[in-house]
Amino acid sequence: MKKLSRVFVPLLFLCGIVGLDQWTKYLTMKHLAGGGEVKFIGNAVVFSYMQNRGMAWGLFQNAQFVLCLLTILAIAVIVFLYVRTPFKPEYRPIRIAEVMLVGGALGNLVDRIFRFDPAEGGTYFHGYVVDMIYIKAINFPVFNVADIFVSLAFLSFLFLLIFVYNEDEFNKCFGNFPPRKKKEAEGEGKEEAEKAVEEEKTEEES
Repeated sequence: MKKLSRVFVPLLFLCGIVGLDQWTKYLTMKHLAGGGEVKFIGNAVVFSYMQNRGMAWGLFQNAQFVLCLLTILAIAVIVFLYVRTPFKPEYRPIRIAEVMLVGGALGNLVDRIFRFDPAEGGTYFHGYVVDMIYIKAINFPVFNVADIFVSLAFLSFLFLLIFVYNEDEFNKCFGNFPPRKKKEAEGEGKEEAEKAVEEEKTEEES
């Protein structure tokens, strides 16, 4: 039962993130694609419809195929790290952050693969991402729900790795950086053991 929950619960959380992201994009296209706006807190936060064919701040514009490949690679790496992360209560926060990162990446990947207009010459893997949230008060780039989960995941990683996990716990999740060869590690262990024996002999003689 525990093994089943280890797979089912993260998948349910992952589907919830992607589903929420796609649902908000559907509502945005349905109600705001014609140029409408919904304002909150005066004029500080504005919901509107925008097609993003790159990344934030205009990066990688019209390079959707490259972004798709990079996203797929990133998801594969995070899934690999998730499998390596121990299934213990103390590591639950970092596993949650990993799922949030994959969920956010998948949400935008779905857009880039499938959201295109054939009438405009669009094809698979050359679509656009629907953004809708604009924090006008600070002129922050327009973003979506998937971006929120990606940002929360990165912030969680930083907080956990700086303030929560020590080096040994970090290595259990992500391995030694850079990884040491087995022989080198064994050699260091022997040297430490020999030093300990010499120290004991010195103490006995004194």
